[in-house]
Amino acid sequence: MFCAEIKWRRNSSDQGTEYKSFLAKCYVALSKDYMLGDHYMWISWAPFRARDWDVLTAPDTIREAVLAESARALGTEDPDEARELIKDEIVDELSARLWIVVMSEKQEKLVPLDDWRGVVARFYNSQGKTSW
Repeated sequence: MFCAEIKWRRNSSDQGTEYKSFLAKCYVALSKDYMLGDHYMWISWAPFRARDWDVLTAPDTIREAVLAESARALGTEDPDEARELIKDEIVDELSARLWIVVMSEKQEKLVPLDDWRGVVARFYNSQGKTSW
């Protein structure tokens, strides 16, 4: 099961700010054992925050986001108290479950050929699986 926030944008626009808010929301969801939270996905049609792309799912980035949204995420505006309230195990778990997917309009039109759907169906049937 996954939870996703989807942004159809032509450019990065305000995604950096919105992504930070998304991370804080995901932290809260994971801390409350949200039942659809096996994975947390940010799906966009435009890349954003290219300078720090490699750390967008890192624990420090998540921690920074939760601190920025501490009033809503943790119930306090006091930075020191907020730092104490953040649970490292939740931050680490969220980091492992985060996905960033950048789509393109061309991908929207990709569909498997009927022949390939048949190949996949035969494979699943041979494995004893009834749905895919």
